[in-house]
Amino acid sequence: MKYTERSLRIINNAEKVAGQTTEIVLPIHLLMGALLERTGVCAELLINFPTLYESLYNQINKKGYGVREERMNYSPFTTVISNSTKQVLMSAQKRMERFKQVYVNEGLIINALFELNDPLTTSITRGLDIKRILEIASYPRDLIVPLKDYSLPEIKNRGFIVRRAESKDFVSLKNFVYKEYGDGWIISIENGISKGKIPIYIAEKDGEILGFACFDVVRNKKGIFGPMGTSITNRIQGIGNALLHYCLKEMKEFGYEYAIIGEAGPIEFYEKTCNAVIIPKPLIVKKCT
Repeated sequence: MKYTERSLRIINNAEKVAGQTTEIVLPIHLLMGALLERTGVCAELLINFPTLYESLYNQINKKGYGVREERMNYSPFTTVISNSTKQVLMSAQKRMERFKQVYVNEGLIINALFELNDPLTTSITRGLDIKRILEIASYPRDLIVPLKDYSLPEIKNRGFIVRRAESKDFVSLKNFVYKEYGDGWIISIENGISKGKIPIYIAEKDGEILGFACFDVVRNKKGIFGPMGTSITNRIQGIGNALLHYCLKEMKEFGYEYAIIGEAGPIEFYEKTCNAVIIPKPLIVKKCT
């Protein structure tokens, strides 16, 4: 199982908190580890729930929590964890595979944590706005990329070529998208192919499509990057990186000040690859009664 850098830091944070409390990593420690991360959606989670970490710490620090839990070793943890914590990570992996991703990220972990219905976790988080937590940390999010100072980075040749799609590519591209992702993106592909200057780039090797990326095709809205996809057998080869930057370069040339990445799943990929920033959700301020 592969983890994003942020999810590994969350796991490390969870181990540290467990060392201060129960000496065994419980599912709730993963949520606490996310609150300690303070980057990306985790930072937004802390802003929306500024006292949550302290509240969880005080509850989990009660004598007896974790005593009866089965203890086991499980990678990438360096200390013992409970069986319920293992179940969280296994559930996160299954969800990752269902969405055809290749790394377990913080959103998958937090979603799996609440889906597990672990009695201890449920008792500690009872009364929390779990829906809000999931909206912030586990659901696809919109990001923004400033293009004013953007420049195309060096893209290494890794055995594939990137080129603009042509009308003749429509059938093969449509078949690729349908095979890899179903029919949800077909309308966007049709929107792109129908334009005079097609805003779709494809990566290919020996005439075989390995991936694609678009902009200005989702509901024909201007300034929106996506969708983008790479075949599951050709991930982690720099294909998505190259496709993304070819699109961003052209969007800047069009005069766009910003590119919006809509409903991104692999948030950390975009943060690292093009300095994308999450568009924060409106802060909910509860009125005192």
